Amino acid sequence: MANFSHLPLQEAVYTALTGDSTLMALITGVYDRPPEGTVFPYVTLGESVGADWSNAGTVGMEHVFSVRVWSRQGGRKEAATIMERLHTLLHEANLTVTGQTLVMMKFSASQITLENDGWTYQGIMKFQTYLQAS
Repeated sequence: MANFSHLPLQEAVYTALTGDSTLMALITGVYDRPPEGTVFPYVTLGESVGADWSNAGTVGMEHVFSVRVWSRQGGRKEAATIMERLHTLLHEANLTVTGQTLVMMKFSASQITLENDGWTYQGIMKFQTYLQAS
């Protein structure tokens, strides 16, 4: 069933991010899994959790997904700047999701942490979506 799959939402998010010239000027790419040797900063599509959101008249899924920012520029500024652009692109976005209708997408949480290597900052953003079967 298309309404169960996480993939159409991931594809819509990927298209929105890679299609934005402002974001792409800030990063080297958007990846599901970055290739070895990828140059910083970049964005990865993170975890995705789905739950049934159906009722008597609607078939739908709620998805909570994360987008991760990876930076090695000193301090949190670069990660925070990229996260601001991600928020602009995805909070209350009106994306086209194949086989589904996006009812709502909203930002729900974020954090920036310094990884154990002492060099890499990771920004994590979570978004909540509700999709109905088309």
